[in-house]
This record gives sequence, structure tokens and C-alpha cells, in this order.
Amino acid sequence: MIRAILFDLDHTLLDRTAGFHEFACRFAERYAAVPESGRADWTRRLIELDEDGCKPKHDLFRQLPELLPCTCSDPAELMAFYEREYVAAARAMSGAAQLLASLRPYYRLGIVSNGKDAIQRGKLERTGLARWFESILVSESAGCRKPQREIFAMGLRELGVQPEQALFVGDHPVNDIQGAYFSGMKTVWLRSSQAWPDEAAALPDAVISELAQLPAAIRLVSGQTAAADWRLSSGA
Repeated sequence: MIRAILFDLDHTLLDRTAGFHEFACRFAERYAAVPESGRADWTRRLIELDEDGCKPKHDLFRQLPELLPCTCSDPAELMAFYEREYVAAARAMSGAAQLLASLRPYYRLGIVSNGKDAIQRGKLERTGLARWFESILVSESAGCRKPQREIFAMGLRELGVQPEQALFVGDHPVNDIQGAYFSGMKTVWLRSSQAWPDEAAALPDAVISELAQLPAAIRLVSGQTAAADWRLSSGA
């Protein structure tokens, strides 16, 4: 029986693509040392350099003045602007708040996210999603990160459930789905920004393409719906 649902954050509950694009536009307006006609290209290049969040931000802003024409060469100032404005630009995925409100009476809800505490928690507060979670676990303070089993085990302990009583929802095939699978949890893959790798060591229990499909996926994973009757299964 599923008693708890744990979520990834970026690209799952938060629209990181839209949020970072908004931040990048604000950043370019403030720091791009190019004519206004070149600002869009400057912004696109900044988004590329971010590597969808994989580039460590201290490295990014230390190197940025060498990679793009900037009006500021102080990494500390650039980092401070990022920490403030990226949080301010955070956007929830469509339907996220309504989904969490519908799940909260029936399940214990938690977050397991890689990143910096102040930023990830700040984005949850900014979007109004923090109120729905009993546990918010971020890799910076946890001392470990997905896909390591330790961070999933910490999330389970904070919610007081065993792995077989929990479901993990995320978009990253390795960090989220394989990490949770090898921690003993059921998994739902939200197919959004990440392609499924051919060499994947584990498959999700269900696949969805939008958050509105999650309640049906939960019923499938819980055995309340036959797979043959559930049209979202196996790569919907």
C-alpha cells in the first residue's frame, strides 16, 4: 500500500526551463555588455552555459566574464544576483498546486532534490508549493545527492515509511528513477526534459507526460487499476 509520495523538484513540480529563461533575461538586462539587438543571443548563450542546471554556479559566474561580454567581472555580485533573481523567477508546473492539494489528505508528501538549500527551498516558497510537504530534503544539507541511495533513505525516514510504501515521481531517468528503484521504491517517470537512455538499468513502474496523469499512475502502481485498462502505461 502506498502511504507516501516523494517528488523531484526541477522539471517535475517546477518548470525550470521557463524559470531559468526568465532569470536569464533579467540577468542579460542587467549585465550583458552588448547592444539591445544582441541581447537575445547573449541570453541564449547564458542558458547553454548553464547546462540545464548541471554547471556549478560558482564556476559559471567565475568563468562568465571570459565567455560573454559582461558589465561586471565580480563573481560574488553575479552569484548574489542569481540567488535572488532565480528564486524570484520560479514557476510551478501547470496543475502542480492542485495536484498536491488533492494528494495531501491521503499521502505523506516529500521532496528529494539536488541543489542548494536556500535556492530550492526559496523556489518552493515563492511558488506556494512548500506548504504541502512534510519533508523537504536538499542535497546540500543532506551531504549526499541523487542517485545515491542515502538521500532517498533519508527522505523515507523523515516521512516514517518503508521503501515499499513509497512512490517517487521525477523526470531524470538516472537521478530520480534508477536512484529510487535501487532504494526499493515504486517509480513514476514524468517524461519531460530528459530522454530515456538505452542503457538504463531499471524501468519505471509507470510513465506520464503531465502531472494531471499522476493520480491514474498511482492507482496503477497501487494495483487499483489493471495495466490493460490504463492507457498511460508503458510510454504513454
